[in-house]
Amino acid sequence: MTDQELADRFNYPNGTLKNKLGITDATDLARREFQIVNENAIALLRHANELPKIREIDQLNRVHRFLFDEVYEWAGEVRDYNLTKGNHFFQDFQTFREAASWINSLLDNANQNDQITASAYAELLDNINEYHPFREGNGRSTKVFLQLLALQHHQYLNFPRHQDKLVAGFNQDGPIDYQALGQLLNVQDLDQ
Repeated sequence: MTDQELADRFNYPNGTLKNKLGITDATDLARREFQIVNENAIALLRHANELPKIREIDQLNRVHRFLFDEVYEWAGEVRDYNLTKGNHFFQDFQTFREAASWINSLLDNANQNDQITASAYAELLDNINEYHPFREGNGRSTKVFLQLLALQHHQYLNFPRHQDKLVAGFNQDGPIDYQALGQLLNVQDLDQ
C-alpha cells in the first residue's frame, strides 16, 4: 500500500485521522481522544480482576478496541500494511504470525512466575512496541495491556513520565539491556 493510499484510507484531506466523532482539527481530535482513552483506561484497570487473564498477544486487540472504539472505526483491528514513524520501520505485517508467536512465548514465560521482573516487562514492552499492530494508539494500548498483566500478578507497573531513555535503549544498536531498561520502570508488589 502506498503512502497516498494509506493517507486516503485513514486521513481527512487536511491530515487529521478520520474518526467517529467527525472532528477534522488534529488538535481538537488529540484533546478529545486523550480524554476518552484515559477514561476508558481507568475503567478497564478498575475492573481488571473481572477480565480474563492475559495469556496471549491477541488480547491486546480487545484492549485497543476498548480504549479507542468511541474514536476510530478500526479500533482493535490489526493492520494489513507496513508502518513507519519517522525513520523507524515497525514489524512487517507479513511477519505478524511469527512476531505474535514470539511475544506469546514471552507472555508464557512471564506467567510461569508469581511475580514478573522489571526486565521481563521491559522485554515485553520492547517486543510489543516493535510489533505495533495498530494504526494509532499502540503505546497506550500496550501500557494498559502490561498494567493488566501486572495486576494479575499482584503488581503495580508504572512507566516513566518522560520515556526518552527507554526509547533510546530500545533503539540502540546491538543487544538490548533489558535489565538496565527494567530499572526505568516502576514495579511494585501489591501484596506488601
